[in-house]
Amino acid sequence: MNFRISARTILHLGSELISSDGVAFYELIKNSLDAEADNVTVAVVYRLHHAKYAEILRELGEDRDTPDVLRQRYLRSLPRRRKWPELRDYALINLVEGAPDLDELEDALTSATSRSDFIEALRSANYIEIDDDGDGMSMDILKDVYLTIGTSYRADQKRVQYAAEDEGEIQPDGRPILGEKGLGRLSAMRLGDKVLIVTGEAGAAQWNQLEIDWNDFADAADEDLDTVKVEPVLGNEKEEDEKGTLIRISALRSEWSAEKLETLALHHFSKLSDPLGGAPRPPLSLSFNGNDVPIPRFAEFLLEQAHGRFRAKLSVSGSGTPKIEGEMEYRLHNRRRALHLSPLELQTLTETDAATIQRIGPFELDMYWFNRRLLTKLEGIGNLTVVRRILAEWAGGVALYRDGYRVNPYGGQNDDWLDLDRDAFSTSGFKLNRGQIIGRARITQRANPYLVDQTNREGLKENPEKQAFVKVLASIVELYRQYLNEIDRDIDRAKRVTAEEALARFQSEDERLASLMPSIEEALNGSDSGRSLTRRLRDTMVDLRAAAEMVQRAAGAQERERSRVLHLASIGLMIESLAHELYRATAAGLETIAQARRSRNPNTTGTSLRVLDSQLKTLQKRLKVLDPLSTNARQTKEAFELVGWIDDIVTGFASRNEGRRIEISSHSIPPHAQLHVKAVKGMFVQVLENLLTNSLFWVGAQHRERVRLNIAQKDDDPIGHISVTTDVSARRIVVTDDGPGIPEERRETVFEPFFSTKPQKQGKGLGLYIAREIAEYHGGTLTLGPADAHGNIHSVIFEIGNVNG
Repeated sequence: MNFRISARTILHLGSELISSDGVAFYELIKNSLDAEADNVTVAVVYRLHHAKYAEILRELGEDRDTPDVLRQRYLRSLPRRRKWPELRDYALINLVEGAPDLDELEDALTSATSRSDFIEALRSANYIEIDDDGDGMSMDILKDVYLTIGTSYRADQKRVQYAAEDEGEIQPDGRPILGEKGLGRLSAMRLGDKVLIVTGEAGAAQWNQLEIDWNDFADAADEDLDTVKVEPVLGNEKEEDEKGTLIRISALRSEWSAEKLETLALHHFSKLSDPLGGAPRPPLSLSFNGNDVPIPRFAEFLLEQAHGRFRAKLSVSGSGTPKIEGEMEYRLHNRRRALHLSPLELQTLTETDAATIQRIGPFELDMYWFNRRLLTKLEGIGNLTVVRRILAEWAGGVALYRDGYRVNPYGGQNDDWLDLDRDAFSTSGFKLNRGQIIGRARITQRANPYLVDQTNREGLKENPEKQAFVKVLASIVELYRQYLNEIDRDIDRAKRVTAEEALARFQSEDERLASLMPSIEEALNGSDSGRSLTRRLRDTMVDLRAAAEMVQRAAGAQERERSRVLHLASIGLMIESLAHELYRATAAGLETIAQARRSRNPNTTGTSLRVLDSQLKTLQKRLKVLDPLSTNARQTKEAFELVGWIDDIVTGFASRNEGRRIEISSHSIPPHAQLHVKAVKGMFVQVLENLLTNSLFWVGAQHRERVRLNIAQKDDDPIGHISVTTDVSARRIVVTDDGPGIPEERRETVFEPFFSTKPQKQGKGLGLYIAREIAEYHGGTLTLGPADAHGNIHSVIFEIGNVNG
């Protein structure tokens, strides 16, 4: 027993599977391109208003979209059903004036002698023709390929093409084969209820002809599919060298107008091939009722107006080595920076294993960013309003192109597959929303075999590779957004004047004015008005000095507020790890007590108590270190010995992470030296905890990557090392680890707020930012150490400076 396929199934595969008119056209045009067509024309002929056409069909009971029950109810509701001759007159007065071949349609309607003749003429009123000069189809191909749904014909052609490329018989940069699933021919059903195909190969004496009425499948309904006979026949004679295919789709299913075709030209046909390069412009022309409809060309001048550009590519050469390389530009400020993400960073950032990223295959991203507020009018193009309108036509985020041809619907008007708008509107300045971006990602059929279209052409098929592809793209675009924000903050900082600088300038000017006052008084004292002006000038100086004192007090209050905000922000970061540690410690203690209760051997009680004692002491050490972070102590500067305090912090941190097999140590130069400071004790905890936590994460991540790559390591050896060195004479604390390190190009970027290459759930991008703020609050600095021979940095240096309160 095999599956039976009902006739109505073919309707579901066509009109209901293809999601939009734009996608339907794309599928049909792809067939022409696969046939090596040098010219493809799409002509829409609209001679009867669709609303009237649909009304007539409903009144005749011939609209297949309405279920039988509703159709009968509609017919019964009519006060008087018009007979078909009356409906013919109704059709004749609703023809579109000036449409092509209108006389021919009028003759067909007028000469109809039966209901069926009238319906046939009615359904031929509006039609779409897609005509190409490609290879055409033989009778055998029409029968065995075109009429086989889901054929592997194009897929087999691809395999032959790839094999020829491998053998060096053809160049791999020729026109790609776009078809794959053998379903594109059903796209005609989306546009109309009837289709006529006239096709032929060069050398054949006659055209081959195939006519399909999709209503026949609706009428057959639950009968077997093969009960509906569709048979190609020989058509008219042709010249021997003539070839190509004409597809006429009639009984159109929707309203058409020049405006609708122009909209499709702008949003679909103009973007069939990659506007930023990579594929030739399709040899396509459009017309509506005989009038040409231009397909807009990409406005290349816009790219010169871009305020930023971001290029990146994923390389997957070599086993287990997917990595990102690229360049970020902020043209407005003449800044640029290279982007490098190692395999480990890429996996960590996207929370995706290397094998899945490897299977994505190589791809390229190229996007241009526009600050709409800073656009200007262009000579020869138009004013600012025109320029913004043109940008809106081409912007839309990151479109996706495979072998230079569009993968719908990515980067379309209503598609935000990378969540650019949500991410942009959740940050200040709304940077990198879709309205600011013209961009595209490029993949190929051959290099990205897991990134395949869904059957309905609504994007890529859902699988781990597609999910990883989206994650990688979204993550690196977010890094570019952070880069733009970082540059803006740098520019703002360069322009900013501190309260201290303003007060110093005021004091200098005040002293200069005071030195000039005697000369001013002498010059003005000769009259009553002069003496009055002198008094007012002295009063103004007094008021300005009072205002300066207010600024000074406000600056002091702001600094105290900064200290409070820094502390609270850091506490927020630490509370997550603290809650986890306390839960783990209490859970271990409770389990020890439960084991002691379950044991019937009194000798084990002592062992259990010793274990519990050790667990509680570890917890007590942790709380001892955290005590300076309490509300009472958070902003209190006190004198304390720093070396011993650092030992306590590091020892506590090491004890909490002893199961990770990472060696964590501290020492001083010279040994056993002491360094007395006056500072906020809890803030030193915050700095060291942040630095140690970062090192711990990346050393552990590197170990997991080594395990994945089967890099040999002894089981009893530490998987990594973290050391804290206090150089007493240099008044410097250095935290060093042997993890993967920080690339030299990110020497300053890592200190920017919200920058992180950790997974979103594990990194807020605030740790190093807050640590540096705390260092500067105490008059010190926090910087990265020197890079190694590979350009990676493994140490963070806290220059304490003169910390004496």
